[in-house]
Amino acid sequence: MLRFMKPKILGYCLAAAFSLALPGCITHDETIVRDVERTKVEFENDRAARVFYEALADRKTGRTQESTTKVEIPVVFETKQRVVSGPNAAFNEAVSICDSNKDGRITEMEAKIFAENSAKR
Repeated sequence: MLRFMKPKILGYCLAAAFSLALPGCITHDETIVRDVERTKVEFENDRAARVFYEALADRKTGRTQESTTKVEIPVVFETKQRVVSGPNAAFNEAVSICDSNKDGRITEMEAKIFAENSAKR
């Protein structure tokens, strides 16, 4: 009788260990914000700066770039990594659109055109 009990106990132990390992899983979810250096820009006057920043604030914020990497081994392991662009990327894009002659200086006229075009979007 004792000889038959050992395999049963071993079987129960293996079944318990197996069932404890299956229901749980390891998950890892991470968001990384990658920001770039802000483009240096100067403004013709205070009004040009105010018009530009107001238009920038009014632009839709859903323009961030996002990349997602997901690795999954069913039931056991899952990892997810999202990389999103930071606020400086949106600023740099706005400066490149607004500064039409690319001289590093935003004039009042360029700011007004940028604001009008941003309102249309």
